[in-house]
Amino acid sequence: MEKWDLLKNAGVAAAVGALGGLETQAVSQAPAGGKLRTLALIGDRFHSYDYIRTSLDRVFNELGLPVSYTTNYSDLSPGLLESYQLFLCFRDNMIWPNGYLGPDTWTDAGFLENPEDFPSEKPENWITEEQGEAVKDFVAAGNGFYSLHCNALVSNSSKSYRDVQGGGVLYHPNPQPATNYPALRPFKVRVVNKEHPVTQGVEDFMVTDEQYFTIYDKDPKNILLHGENLDGLTFAPAYREFGRRGQAAGEGALHTLGTVSTSGWAHEYGKGRVVFTAMGGTIHSMWQPEHLKMQKNAVRWLLKMT
Repeated sequence: MEKWDLLKNAGVAAAVGALGGLETQAVSQAPAGGKLRTLALIGDRFHSYDYIRTSLDRVFNELGLPVSYTTNYSDLSPGLLESYQLFLCFRDNMIWPNGYLGPDTWTDAGFLENPEDFPSEKPENWITEEQGEAVKDFVAAGNGFYSLHCNALVSNSSKSYRDVQGGGVLYHPNPQPATNYPALRPFKVRVVNKEHPVTQGVEDFMVTDEQYFTIYDKDPKNILLHGENLDGLTFAPAYREFGRRGQAAGEGALHTLGTVSTSGWAHEYGKGRVVFTAMGGTIHSMWQPEHLKMQKNAVRWLLKMT
């Protein structure tokens, strides 16, 4: 894409925003020059586009690879993906068509003069099964799929997306004022498979992050990482184990999941490759040196550069 095309796109996006459009788009792409190309769908209510783009820019700049960014989840389709060799998704499963009172759930909206005039916050799933099929077919044809952090939640609302991604997520501990347990808390990431190209040269490391507790549906030998809270803090989901393969929402027994979580995996799917890593709630976590090294390894492996 030429610079003039980017300027025109930016102008169109600004005009749509000014007219009250529901979506805006931000795209940044280096000249392709025959290089392998990545499309990154990023940003949601709880994970800002800005910190994700800032984090990922460092990864792709250090690799010398072009990347295109978009926030337009509704555009995800075979036609959008066909010009790329890697699809990266770093956003959760929720949209809020009726709006919400604050930028996140922890904002105190009590100061507003008329909060009762706003409808109750009600999220909806953005992905369609056709979009899940598009990602599935894209990977099966020989391309790569890098799913990060909160993106595991999307698998809970699309069978096709979950099939290619490989699993789902139960969630992470929420802030608990009564016990003073924060959502962001230190935990150790242990590399349980050091032979895989994604983890080669990567040592165990500490992060302060949301510790996502996930379910991996495929062969356990594909699991690369475990997360462990060394302070003994556990996680008991506030709802039942939804999303497990063959299990409907609301089924399953409530129980404490302990201190150890599955935090990353990599597998082949058809002719393509998939990586999921659960860390990424902050730039601090994204730029932890060992984690940064692993992200670059993952991109190389997914693009079959190694």
